[in-house]
Amino acid sequence: MNQPQDLARTVLYLDIGTVNTRVSLFDYRDQSYLFIGAASAATSGGDSNYSIYSGVVDAVRKLERATKRRFLDQNSNFVIPMKLGITGVDQIGFSYTCTSDPRIALMGLTRTGSLQNLRNLLANTGIRPVVEICAADGLDISENIDRLLNADPRIVILAGGTEIGAEKAVYRLGEILMLACKSLTREQRPEILFMGSALAGQQMERVFSKISDFSYAPNVLEIGSIGHSSLDSLLSVMNRNAEKQVLGLKDLVERSKTTGVPGEFAFGRSVRLMSRLIKENQHVLGIDIGSDHTVVAKAKNLDLSLEVLPLGMGKRITELLNNFELSELQSWIGFQIKESEVQDYICNKSVYPDLVPGNQYSAQIEQALTRFVLKKCAKEAGMNSILRDGSLGMVLLCGSVVRNVEDPGDSLLIGMDGLHPFGAVDYFLDMNGLTSAVGALAQLNPILISHIMNASTFLNLGKVITPYFNQKNSKIQDGKKFMSVAVRDDAGNVRKFDVPRGRIYRIPLDFGKNYELDFLKIPKEVSIPGVRTWTPLGFKSGCFGIVFDTRGDALELPKDRTSQISKLKFWKDELGPWTIQPS
Repeated sequence: MNQPQDLARTVLYLDIGTVNTRVSLFDYRDQSYLFIGAASAATSGGDSNYSIYSGVVDAVRKLERATKRRFLDQNSNFVIPMKLGITGVDQIGFSYTCTSDPRIALMGLTRTGSLQNLRNLLANTGIRPVVEICAADGLDISENIDRLLNADPRIVILAGGTEIGAEKAVYRLGEILMLACKSLTREQRPEILFMGSALAGQQMERVFSKISDFSYAPNVLEIGSIGHSSLDSLLSVMNRNAEKQVLGLKDLVERSKTTGVPGEFAFGRSVRLMSRLIKENQHVLGIDIGSDHTVVAKAKNLDLSLEVLPLGMGKRITELLNNFELSELQSWIGFQIKESEVQDYICNKSVYPDLVPGNQYSAQIEQALTRFVLKKCAKEAGMNSILRDGSLGMVLLCGSVVRNVEDPGDSLLIGMDGLHPFGAVDYFLDMNGLTSAVGALAQLNPILISHIMNASTFLNLGKVITPYFNQKNSKIQDGKKFMSVAVRDDAGNVRKFDVPRGRIYRIPLDFGKNYELDFLKIPKEVSIPGVRTWTPLGFKSGCFGIVFDTRGDALELPKDRTSQISKLKFWKDELGPWTIQPS
């Protein structure tokens, strides 16, 4: 079978973050797209006046040296399309998270009609509106103008009415927006996106095109909040706003001959796609821990919930001090360290977010703090129910703090300790930073996405079984036999295991092989949410085989530091390195 003539042979994906820019290379070889490699560089060199395109060039030059190929000419322009040999690229896609909150205001006639549809539309990006102006609230014009000006939006989305009515009510909303805009200078005025009837759109354009940047999209109330044209219009407005905020982003758009998408949207789209690949009615949870914010995406049966939380491992790391005691943060660090030193590390990291752990001690500090980022995210994103009712089927851990680890077991422990979900959960690690690539390239090159999604894009760490029981009421002591299980491989070979209480008990298995788990004996006071213990549980083994976490309904460390350090080391030793082979 010959390669289609219009199929891109070489594809570059750029992930432009707040601190680092990462470039990934895909090639079409032997009837399939393959991930070739990646490189990264500082996005802005710590200077807001520094063009992000310079960071893109630095990352691409590193990739060129690593692959011994050329993608840029001597003027730092992309060579498009690919030429004979090893020069050039056929297709480029990118996403960005280097922008601040676009500050989007919503205006609609009713809260349950047009405003609800606008909220649903905005939910695709994980953005919460800075203010909502509703005609049905009954506020006078001056009050609504004050609310709009105080919110200081950069984008205003206005919608309401059907194609055959309610124009007058929409015009009254437009009057509020017009008066608010006229009280500002041209540079301060927000960009306006109108999603109402076509007839009202013509009249609104006549007025607002003279006042500010104006765009029109099909009526959100007619087509629903997830219409592709409405979503595309929203993304276009957000892209234009980002180009105004970020120096060099417009330059990238022109040189790459493509438009990017917000990284939060790309991440959410990727997690949504993954929800089709697991068991029906189970949740996929993706968490991308960044420098300035953390993206939390939950999806079930293609139904996505996306949250962007102002908590990260860079400038926003000081938020941990506002939510947790220093003694609590200190307790999860596996060596002797003073509380003041923990505080100093957090403050230094907030000032210098591009600092990379230079030794095992600083790495342990960051991994301990990451556990608390996950705890805070779980609380803020309202994940308590899916973490306890067994509906969570898969956790995807993303971000440099979990990717750049010496042993993937450290990332698995971060997820187990920080989230501690009950039931049977498959943990995956984005080792190559490709989660957002899946979302960003899904529309640009769906063939590439289908190929890499079928090629183990993410590292399967293993399935973790966490039973629910009350430690205080359980009669079984720690270390004693807690439950009995049997593991059966494809050849029908059966091995039996006694799982102890209060442990992380690992059964090493052949990576990528299919197995069945039988529960032979479980105490009456113990339940495994979401698991039918009377039937075999099929699973594919990860690099840690299958893991049983029987530490109970709440993870508690001893009070004194010496015992805390011993307990953390004990748990890490129980999990062991990922290189262990099955016996």
